[in-house]
Amino acid sequence: MTHSTKTTAERDIGRCGCYWLLLIFLAFISAGNARATTLEEVETAYAEGRYLEAAQIAEKIGGASGFALAANSLNIHALHYAEKEEQSRLFLHAMGLAERAIEIDPKSLRGRFELVRAMGKYAQGIGRVKAMTEKHAERIQEHLEVALSLDEGFADAHLALGSWHAGLIEAMGSFLAGFLYGANRKDAIFHIERALELNRDDIDIHYGSANGFLALGEQKYRKRAEVLLSRVAELSVQEIYQVDIQEKAVQRINELNSLKEPHNQFHNR
Repeated sequence: MTHSTKTTAERDIGRCGCYWLLLIFLAFISAGNARATTLEEVETAYAEGRYLEAAQIAEKIGGASGFALAANSLNIHALHYAEKEEQSRLFLHAMGLAERAIEIDPKSLRGRFELVRAMGKYAQGIGRVKAMTEKHAERIQEHLEVALSLDEGFADAHLALGSWHAGLIEAMGSFLAGFLYGANRKDAIFHIERALELNRDDIDIHYGSANGFLALGEQKYRKRAEVLLSRVAELSVQEIYQVDIQEKAVQRINELNSLKEPHNQFHNR
């Protein structure tokens, strides 16, 4: 009767194979735990208003979600906390991060929204001529339309597209805005109203909608804007940066009221 036996070398190889499998498994578990910890760090930094730190950690995580979150955090920091002279650099960085998110996942809604948000603010800082040469307006419209084709209920994209129409009309008048870019008042109002319909309790949506209406005509849409701005002050703050939005809303109401005073004084004489 022949017995099958393993040599010492064969047994050692078998043991080594098990050890390697165990090491690989432990490394996989460790990587998963490290990633979870890193995501927790991002969430904590974001919740505590440390947006620049959150952006740095999210960028290290990478992937479509990581880059989109990094762009989001960077945009918030640039909009509400950064010094004016560093905003352009931050918006450029946010644009790059959002573009990486879209390259990885063309269906990344957050990636497309953060890209157009950064691009719009960057374009405002470089001047109209350069912005037109670099075709930022066309690119913004394209990305927003793609986002809405992927999700018609994306309130942020509706507001951004409505603001795109309103901003161009404010900057160059209805005729030129329509002739050069197809921007028009009807679409501006439709998308702004749609954003409000989709998200009735969001501070960002209400504040952005108020500014969109004012861009279309301060006299014509003042009352509508004042209602929205007043609502901003009443809504619950969900993120720390929204405190800054509430303060800006109160300031904007005061500015609008100050514009009424000369008119009222004239009629009270």
